[in-house]
Amino acid sequence: MDCDRDIVVPSAAALIEAMRAYGYSPPTAIADIIDNSISANCRNIWLRFFWSGPDSYISILDDGNGMTEAELIEAMRPGSMNPLLVRGKDDLGRFGLGLKTASFSQCRRLTVASKKEGQAAVSIRRWDLDYVGKVNEWALLKQAAEGSEERLASIFPLESGTLVLLERLDKIVDNKPVEDEKAKTRFDKTWSDIEQHLAMVFHRFLDGNNPALRILIQGGIVDVAIEPLDPFLESHPATIGPHTECLNCENERVEVRTFVLPHKDKLTALQHKRASGPKGWNGQQGFYVYRNRRLLVAGGWLGLGGGRGWTKEEHYKLARIQVDIPNNMDMAWQLDVKKSNARPPAEIRDALTRLAFICRRDAKAVFSHRGAYGARSKQDQIIRPWESKDLKDGKRYRIVRTHPLIQAVMESHGNKDQMASMLRLLEETVPVEQIWFDAAENPDSVRKPFDSVSDMEVRRVMTDTYKALLNKGLTPKQAMAEIKKLEEFMEFPALIYCLEEEGLNG
Repeated sequence: MDCDRDIVVPSAAALIEAMRAYGYSPPTAIADIIDNSISANCRNIWLRFFWSGPDSYISILDDGNGMTEAELIEAMRPGSMNPLLVRGKDDLGRFGLGLKTASFSQCRRLTVASKKEGQAAVSIRRWDLDYVGKVNEWALLKQAAEGSEERLASIFPLESGTLVLLERLDKIVDNKPVEDEKAKTRFDKTWSDIEQHLAMVFHRFLDGNNPALRILIQGGIVDVAIEPLDPFLESHPATIGPHTECLNCENERVEVRTFVLPHKDKLTALQHKRASGPKGWNGQQGFYVYRNRRLLVAGGWLGLGGGRGWTKEEHYKLARIQVDIPNNMDMAWQLDVKKSNARPPAEIRDALTRLAFICRRDAKAVFSHRGAYGARSKQDQIIRPWESKDLKDGKRYRIVRTHPLIQAVMESHGNKDQMASMLRLLEETVPVEQIWFDAAENPDSVRKPFDSVSDMEVRRVMTDTYKALLNKGLTPKQAMAEIKKLEEFMEFPALIYCLEEEGLNG
């Protein structure tokens, strides 16, 4: 026997406005829409960003399977799929909300046109938030808005596919007039951010000579294919890894691959800029969680590390960890609607923490050694003019008295006590706080030794150091061996070669 009950139907006007507040950014919203295109087996996606002030629009066209009219109506239904149902192993969706919530987060008018192979007609449906608010009904309109028909024209020549049209972009253009140059600049910056985000999120689809997917973005007369952005620099010779380990979680395989990226001294300016990703080097460190090759979480430590968890710190910025999960583990990983936040299951948290600890340790070593990290014999140790010491009252930085040039100057100075006092004064007044602040504020501004210094100046210091070693009684060959161990000269092999030729043959 049925119990007494009330059927409470949500207010269409209120709920559809609330659906705009899931926290999407323009890049994450477009990526969520593209998920539907990939699930529809498309090979190409064309993005259009058209500036016209309040009448600006974005369109996403694919050449996937397309939908019949009945399928389109169902796809436009909020909550069209139960997230508890078993999905196809290649399905990128979960909640049946992505298309709608992602679109509503950026616009007040969503029009979708779709064409099934062998189907002459194109099916069209439209959500208009202003109309829903006016009638307070879940009223799905059957045609494009007046004046928008031509914006759907690019789907008609395709044998099959779907076009998503976002209009009234109130969250992006803020209803600014078409002649507002600042608003146009912001609009251009938005689609530039979207391009960079898609290059990383779908990099495994876009990679290779015959990629599974091409995303073409307007580039003037000719469309430009988005280049994949590999966050792990796997093909770079100075990248450490991958170290691969497979974990068992709820009888499913979770593959983990750890990478330590090269120090910036090993990268070109373009490589360094691209590898910084949308969030910058510090923001991109940590775990990268993938489902069906689609990047869900880009960076962060997933709350691991004990206590309040590890934080993003400068000296761990080269550590990046790839985690691949199957699409039936969304609930176990507590994925949200936006597919941008995740929390690993308790069953594998310890294993992930162990792997991350090792990766962070190695990344810190590469960062500290400016990329010259690896196993060395005692004789091959790099010689530096500075060292850090752990004293009772904390860490202190000391000038290495045995550095050949420093030692030579101390021994040649008439008043050795005065020289020692000067060095001690420098050690006690190292501006650690200012250095740390500057590096954290603008890490890319940190210079390597003799950066932007002429070869003549470097050669002068190198020659003085070489002479100091000879004065200690070393042979020219022994002195050159010591020069090659000095960190400050490692980036100048040509100058070392010239000095060696002159020193050994002179």
